[in-house]
Amino acid sequence: MTKRTGCKAFMRLKERSDGTCIVKDITLQHNHTLLLSPSMLVFMHSHKRVDPTLKGLVKDLQFSNIKHVNIMGLLTRLHGGRDKIGCHNRDILNMKAENTRKESINEVQNMFKFFEDMKKENENFFYDYKVDDENRLENVFWSNASSRAAYADFGDCITFDTTYKSNKHHLPLAVFVGVNNHLQSTIFGVALMGNESEESFKWVFSRFLECMGGKQPICILTDQCPAMTKAIPKIFPRTLHKFCRWHIMNKHKDPLKKLYKLFPDLKDLLTAILNHPLMPSEFEDAWKALIEKYNLHDINVMINLWAERKLWISAYWKEVFCARMTSTQRSESMNFVLKRGFVTERDNLHIFVKQVNNCIQARHEAENAETNASTGTRKTVTRYGFEAQVMDKYTRAVYSVFRERQYHSTAFRIKTSQDNPNNYLVHHYNQSKEFAWSRHEFRVLADEVEGRYECECKLWEHTGLFCHHVIAVFEHLRLDEIPNKYILQRYTKDAVTNPDFNRRDYRRTTDDGTSIEYRRTILYSEAVKIINKGCSSEAKFQIALSAFRDANTRLDNEEAELENNEDAEMENNEQSSNQENTTRETGEQNDIPPAENNDPYADIQPPLLAITKGSKTTDAARKNGKCKQPVPARPEPELDEYGRPKGTRICGTCNKIDGHNSRTCKARQLAKKLLETHEKVYGPTASSGNIKVRIRNLLARQHIPENDDEEKLDTDEGECFEDETDDEEYEQEDEDEDITEQEETQNTPDVDDKLENLNKKGGKRKCSACNLRLGHYASTCPNKEKILQQQILERQTSDNAIVKPQGVKVCSSCNKIRGHNSRTCARRQLEEQLLHLQSTENDSNTMEDRSKEKNRKKTQTTPAVLRRSTRKR
Repeated sequence: MTKRTGCKAFMRLKERSDGTCIVKDITLQHNHTLLLSPSMLVFMHSHKRVDPTLKGLVKDLQFSNIKHVNIMGLLTRLHGGRDKIGCHNRDILNMKAENTRKESINEVQNMFKFFEDMKKENENFFYDYKVDDENRLENVFWSNASSRAAYADFGDCITFDTTYKSNKHHLPLAVFVGVNNHLQSTIFGVALMGNESEESFKWVFSRFLECMGGKQPICILTDQCPAMTKAIPKIFPRTLHKFCRWHIMNKHKDPLKKLYKLFPDLKDLLTAILNHPLMPSEFEDAWKALIEKYNLHDINVMINLWAERKLWISAYWKEVFCARMTSTQRSESMNFVLKRGFVTERDNLHIFVKQVNNCIQARHEAENAETNASTGTRKTVTRYGFEAQVMDKYTRAVYSVFRERQYHSTAFRIKTSQDNPNNYLVHHYNQSKEFAWSRHEFRVLADEVEGRYECECKLWEHTGLFCHHVIAVFEHLRLDEIPNKYILQRYTKDAVTNPDFNRRDYRRTTDDGTSIEYRRTILYSEAVKIINKGCSSEAKFQIALSAFRDANTRLDNEEAELENNEDAEMENNEQSSNQENTTRETGEQNDIPPAENNDPYADIQPPLLAITKGSKTTDAARKNGKCKQPVPARPEPELDEYGRPKGTRICGTCNKIDGHNSRTCKARQLAKKLLETHEKVYGPTASSGNIKVRIRNLLARQHIPENDDEEKLDTDEGECFEDETDDEEYEQEDEDEDITEQEETQNTPDVDDKLENLNKKGGKRKCSACNLRLGHYASTCPNKEKILQQQILERQTSDNAIVKPQGVKVCSSCNKIRGHNSRTCARRQLEEQLLHLQSTENDSNTMEDRSKEKNRKKTQTTPAVLRRSTRKR
């Protein structure tokens, strides 16, 4: 308040030797109104108190993607009111902004530090990265130890999809997703890609294959990406590549909607043909019958669907195991979960990878909950022996699917084939939309002696679970036990194939073998006891508080000693390395290899802003030069003489991180001096604000030397006043001004060069920076920087430098040379405004006179009888 209003109220104290204070001087007169209530004290800097615990809580809530309004609500509830928090809403916002700035420093190095910490927790953690020619991060892939173990158990079929805007660099997020024994989605690996080219996909797939020990999946489902389609056969030659059926249908949804309107029954029949378990020949016959029925031979959408049928119709790979996955829905749902609850497009890289790790741990928690639920026993629906067997083997989720199919199998009837007694003909006797297109009879082979149970729909070969037809035959035969070869281990409760593999992402014990949970439990219980006892009285509270503070101080001292020991070890290593270098220079030990850098990730730069398939700026536009190259999302901080960053805040004037802000920026101070010089030469104008912005923008692109007294001349004053459009109304005036300028330029020493340039084809106007007529202006002048440097050099060399105006045009309105013309003259604009006001006033007077005259005529033409009747009423 003192700085804001210049208030002179103060109080001076003097401390005595006994610790007391006396008032030496005091002034109570304020020049402003005092605060109206004690709750407003929080807006005064002297009354703000921010607890470090509060800062830590806000940081944890912020990076957990909690909304600001929810953070303020929680702090208000914890402190018993907003005025008791110790700071106001803007302080919390500034605190969050400061946290974001701090976290943005060395985000790539912090990301690799997190990877190294995870690898220390479990050596089975895998990560790899790739940099471009400029040593910028391009691709990165990582996989947790638990994810690698899950792939060993359930990696027979995977889905792969990319999503956008999950981090501040907009790197496409690629996730390898599968399904576990509880029919839940599980993450096998995660990658960030700099672009979606064939080389990037090949690199990601090769790293994934290396991470998983060379085990290729049986089937992989993706969307229709040409680069991905080329890369998969080269890295996974033994893997079946299928397209997502949902993407295929969604690509053709607009023409299909038109067909559905023309033929109302077409949608149900087409869906039945695509979903029903048919063989390739049967699907082709059904498709041809559909085309013939609705006469769709020349429809492009039907032709395209038929051409791509072998890549997305399940009838062509019925014998290939796909784990009940026909689309990339699991990958898309996992992307939705990540973007909905864990990551945002503003996250830094190290925050992003931590949040992905939190998502993986959340999936493990859901998996553990389902595993715990599957340990119980459930009551069977029937007394068949095979149902009790599958209930004991399968997990709860898989058994629920089996029981639902068992319920639907009761709608089928069975009869024995006359050719072979082991063949049964199963048909659905109650037709519905679910079985709208089906053969009347499905042939099921059931040989109890050999233990063979096969159906021609091939659903067990495709998904690993029995179809309705086989379950109906089980009930018909009163089967006691199903052969174990038909119960896949991936669906059972004991699906772990390698129990010796360390699949824990975090250590559960300390170095001495003590459990971390045990230590945490003991400390927590003791702390709760002290807290409960300390709240009973003031004396106990002080004892408990001093005990906590003493313990905290001792722990800090212990950590400081450990850090000092580590620093001492590092200094010893540096001294030893220096001695080795000295001996190597003297030739005593020539065979000692040079010391390696301890941090291999120190020189890796953050990635550029990625250009994805869905963005408007494509690679073709980038090659043609029609779009700007992406720039880093945040400038790198300047380093001091010791190699440390000077600060974390970005200056709003020069857009640099150099340990200062916009108030102490040298560019701003220099801009102020330039503006004062400009006003001395040209006088104060109405557009001084625009001139100030122009000067600041110019200085933001230049290097400001250390000398604060150095001044620069403004060379962009013309662009503040000139209008780049040529109006026919003022063409003659501009030609007259150009003639005057030509006569003035004849006195300059470089008149020959200028006359030679004037013969070239260009614009009609001269550039106010270089005084040449080459079709450009001061804002686009190619020689602007050179002219500025030359003027600065002349200013430094001459002792009595005279500031000369850059413009030479004479305004025809005010007859002055102030860097503007008649169109941008403030005097002319003021005259036009006055004329406009006068014309408006005259128009209003004229309209008022007209309305009075109209009313007078109306009164004269009204009959007398009508006027008298109106008065009577």
